[in-house]
Amino acid sequence: MTGTRTHGSAAVRADGGPRPAGDAPGSDSLFKNAYFLMLSTGVSAVLGLGFWLVAARCYSEDAVGRGSAAIAAMRLLAGITATTMIGAVVRFVPRAGRGTGHLVWGVYLASSVVVTLAAGVFLLTLDRWGPSYAPLGTPLTGALFVAACVAWALLTLQDGVLTGLRKAEWVPAGNAVFSVGKLVLLAVLASALPVLGVFVSWAAAIAFSTLPLGWLVFRRLVPRQAAADHEVEPPGLRAMGRFLAGDSLGALFSLAMINLLPVMVAVRFGAAENGYFYVAYTVGGTMEFMAVNMASSLTAHASHDPRRLADGVRGALRRMTLLLVPVVAVLVVLAPRILTPFDADYAEHGSTVLRLLALGALPRVVVELYIGVLRVQGRTGALAALQGAMCALVLGSAAVLFTPAGIAGAGWAVLIGMTPVAVVSVFGLRAALREKPGGPVERATAAPEHGTRWARLVRRGGRNGPPGH
Repeated sequence: MTGTRTHGSAAVRADGGPRPAGDAPGSDSLFKNAYFLMLSTGVSAVLGLGFWLVAARCYSEDAVGRGSAAIAAMRLLAGITATTMIGAVVRFVPRAGRGTGHLVWGVYLASSVVVTLAAGVFLLTLDRWGPSYAPLGTPLTGALFVAACVAWALLTLQDGVLTGLRKAEWVPAGNAVFSVGKLVLLAVLASALPVLGVFVSWAAAIAFSTLPLGWLVFRRLVPRQAAADHEVEPPGLRAMGRFLAGDSLGALFSLAMINLLPVMVAVRFGAAENGYFYVAYTVGGTMEFMAVNMASSLTAHASHDPRRLADGVRGALRRMTLLLVPVVAVLVVLAPRILTPFDADYAEHGSTVLRLLALGALPRVVVELYIGVLRVQGRTGALAALQGAMCALVLGSAAVLFTPAGIAGAGWAVLIGMTPVAVVSVFGLRAALREKPGGPVERATAAPEHGTRWARLVRRGGRNGPPGH
């Protein structure tokens, strides 16, 4: 949606790792972390809107549509590894000790290989994905597209690495540099690349964040942790594999829902209509990140002390209601005025989409908070089933509604598909609110009592799972 990396990445930035040593025992950082993440998301969202506003002013509607289609495909392919691996990165990097460097390099290498193969398959089947992707058909643009997919995955994983190293304050700085860089390049390339400038500016700006922060990670932060924790035994492949198997399936469903929807629009409609939709999708996506960030903080907060899960859920629901309901009301009432600065056509064709996406954010809050509860409880099977149902309902509804409703069918699909999943989630949240100390939540997150290396890691301070999804 915006330049913020979700589905991932925003969701695990400031609160996925162990609590820093300087924190006071028992301090409640749930809402401070959530507000920090929301502020970071808000800054990225504002700069992201500025990007699309400049794009609408400096490029044709067809160019905006083609550029947004390429960006959506890039994020989808990069997310195959970034979304599914970032949870394990946040979980295991803090306890990797002397093996931190090998772990990070291994994750980066595996991600790069998988994403390169996926992007190559996409380019080989380009003629099946619709005319919006035609500019990617040359060898030069194809190579740039593959490189951008790999770089975007690394940039997202880098957020998780910084979080695991307890240096998450660098994440919003990297986001700001990336967002400003792509905005400047967008204006500079308008004359030289009137068709590809939108995508090229986005892709090239990734280097502004990955290169300096990559140097910081490998030259400063990783050696520092390895020296400080040289006696800590690195996690085994079996432990990481078990975690990935449980968390990755649900993350894939979430990835598909978020990133396939704009791709479906790009395949089904022309470039101009895709541009109208993507701008509205970008604006509406900000509220989705608010819900994801609050759920992430809830997961981290309750993982430290499962007995406080009910209090965390209660407070999160109250604060999200106070924050989100006014924002939704503003977007529903003022949707045409919000889109008018892009162009009158964007306001005419995108207002209904924006209104429906805004309304869909309300049930999304309930779903995301319940996902946070399931992570705390260690119920990864239920988590995957919930996210799978959400993905199937949203994308299935979109496929049916495109014909009668046009691009607004995507907005209707989000609202219609999310609502029944939210109803199911309400019952789960009610059960969590009634949970007593020592109940199932506490038992689910307890460490194994066997004398295994995994048990020793947990007793040394490991958590039952990161909030990333």
